[in-house]
Amino acid sequence: MATIREIARIAEVSTATVSNVIHGNTGKVSPEKLAKIQILLDQFRYVKKLGLSHLNNAKSRIICMAINASKTYENSIFADPFYGQILGVAEGLLQEQDYYLMIYVSPNVEDIFRTVAAWNIDGIIAVTFRAEDCDKLQCLTEKPVVSIDVIGEVSGGFVNIGLEDFKGGYRMTQHLITRNYHDILILANSDFGVDHDRWRGYRKALDEGGIPYDSGNYVLISTEQKRRLILYEALLSRLKKGSALFFLSDFYALEGIGFLSKNHISVPNDVGVAGFDDTVYSRFSVPPLTTVHQDISQKAAAAVEQLLLLLDGVAPASRDIRLPVELLIREST
Repeated sequence: MATIREIARIAEVSTATVSNVIHGNTGKVSPEKLAKIQILLDQFRYVKKLGLSHLNNAKSRIICMAINASKTYENSIFADPFYGQILGVAEGLLQEQDYYLMIYVSPNVEDIFRTVAAWNIDGIIAVTFRAEDCDKLQCLTEKPVVSIDVIGEVSGGFVNIGLEDFKGGYRMTQHLITRNYHDILILANSDFGVDHDRWRGYRKALDEGGIPYDSGNYVLISTEQKRRLILYEALLSRLKKGSALFFLSDFYALEGIGFLSKNHISVPNDVGVAGFDDTVYSRFSVPPLTTVHQDISQKAAAAVEQLLLLLDGVAPASRDIRLPVELLIREST
């Protein structure tokens, strides 16, 4: 890529003239020079630098994806394929519309408030935030906000892209019951948000199947691998033929299959294992993972679409969009 100085030399004009053309100040540039400079800019694929003057304009073309990382992983939150896919799809779609994506990840929502408010952004995609925090983001920035998997009821001015989480938990538990798994443990990171909705579906299926609910079967697992492995060791003594482990994330379900295999427990003959999300790796495990499919790419695309509509001043048809789920039965149950 050529510099402004190099383009000016080739065009036989001053660097100031080239700079004026780049920034659209062409009133005093002759048509001949304008055409010559524009051809050179296109030929050398000159990219305009986004300096402070650009960031201070009314429209920055920057979208912030803020992730309130209640989950943490050994290396990065993007070790979970769910987050990596959300990021990749959103970035590609925004790039097509000449927007730039800024990412900020923190478990501290106050840090996110301060950082996002300090930047001149056009809009926000907020991932795994509480509803009241989405409202606050909108108030602090006065910019449109679209959330993914909001925690709580949607009542403010933001738009949420969620999932039929209750239905997913319900249908998976129904499936496990029909496969004659009689001791079904549900393993989750938390007892709120999407995990809670999936648990409610689990409870309904148990009630309809006439299976008494055991609160000890709702197992909270750590996001730290060492702690999870200690918990899995403790669970070995209570697992018996006919038990099933319903992980509310494929990330952990795949880990669980590996752990059981190392301890000479056959999946699904001894213990069934199910997940939720249908991440790209779920079909490649041994055995392939039974899971609840959600279209992660569709979720990211819907968030971008709704944000672009808000930026264009279009009122949303709904502020709480719930995307469908599908039960995928594979060999792990």
